Amino acid sequence: MLAEKFFLVLETLRSHASDGKPQIVTSTTEHVPVAPSRRKPVKG
Repeated sequence: MLAEKFFLVLETLRSHASDGKPQIVTSTTEHVPVAPSRRKPVKG
C-alpha cells in the first residue's frame, strides 16, 4: 500500500512537471513577528 502511494505521488509530480506552467508554492506556516531586542546605549 505504501508503494502504491509512492507511485501515485511520483505520477502526480511528473504530470505537473510536464504542464510547462510554473508551480506556485505557498507556505502554510504562520508568520510570527519577532520584536528586536532593545540595546542599552554604550557610554564611552
